[in-house]
Amino acid sequence: MRVLAALLLVAGAATAQPLPTVADYLAQGPAPWIPSVLADLGAVVPDFIVAADGSGTHRTVQAAVDAVPARDRSDKTWTVAIRPGTYRELLCVRNKAPLRLIGSALDPAAARVVEGRWNAQPKAPDQPAHPCVPELGSPTHGTAGSTSVVIASDDVLLAHFTIANDALDGVRAGLGYPPGAGESGGAQAVALTTAGDRIQLENMRLLGHQDTLYARRAKPGAAARVYLRHSLVAGDVDFIFGDATLVIQRCTVLSRAGRRVPGNGGHVLAPSTAADVALGFLVIDSRLVAEPGLATGSHSLGRAWDHGVARGAWVAGVSPNGQALVRDSVVGPHIGPWAASTSRRPFGPDHRLGESGNTR
Repeated sequence: MRVLAALLLVAGAATAQPLPTVADYLAQGPAPWIPSVLADLGAVVPDFIVAADGSGTHRTVQAAVDAVPARDRSDKTWTVAIRPGTYRELLCVRNKAPLRLIGSALDPAAARVVEGRWNAQPKAPDQPAHPCVPELGSPTHGTAGSTSVVIASDDVLLAHFTIANDALDGVRAGLGYPPGAGESGGAQAVALTTAGDRIQLENMRLLGHQDTLYARRAKPGAAARVYLRHSLVAGDVDFIFGDATLVIQRCTVLSRAGRRVPGNGGHVLAPSTAADVALGFLVIDSRLVAEPGLATGSHSLGRAWDHGVARGAWVAGVSPNGQALVRDSVVGPHIGPWAASTSRRPFGPDHRLGESGNTR
């Protein structure tokens, strides 16, 4: 067990304070946020029902979301029920009224929203990579444009279903990468991107390999709180990343085996918290486990994502400085120490990454 002293580094300055809690992270916005109680969903009658066989109001999730009014036209919280089935589609939720997307409480694997795009996948410069992330002018999809589902709206609850990116599912031991992708780059394939505030995920399954969950801010300084509970997040490299405020509580964080060349490890967390933002990622009361085949210490707990910073160009107090705390969780033997940042800053006093109260 490695322990983080009650000392947080904020914008390069050391200030002694108690370890932050879930409430502290969820207060990082215009007003403290208390997530919804799931018991309230039992009596909800859905406004729309998605069913691939035509037995609902819509055959695709996107069609049902498109039927929800814009945020400035409705104060009501709308509910879309997703019946069991596989929905192969790109989903864009943008500027909608408060919204709930709900699958089956008995089996979150029953309803599955999936696509299979990756960073280096070619596209025409005038072709949108994703309805929410066009990436116009680029000859490839890019990391953000590879995502299967984008939630670019405030006050969204996702519960009881699966979101996946299966672009790299056929890669084994470094062989079988799609064009342009490989061990050295281009293989980012995002399952879910969040770019809003007060986004809650309950009993969800987020499946990918590299860059599974991208929790980001819509713009610098925008509130961006995401709360993930009783869920599964699976991947192998930087698979929980971004500059939003993210709480992962009572979840299973699964490091996947088999995709990469034997001997090439992975990273779990990759926060890119702005230098003037105190709190980034919190993992609490969770299990960090591995698929069979991962060697002891082969995956780091994480690394700071120095987004946009070239090697050796990081500047304290100006450049992003990812903040993450993993506390009161069970950590598997596949997890090694924190790693150097993406701009190759060795892990040390200028980092804001730590642990407290974890067990092996």
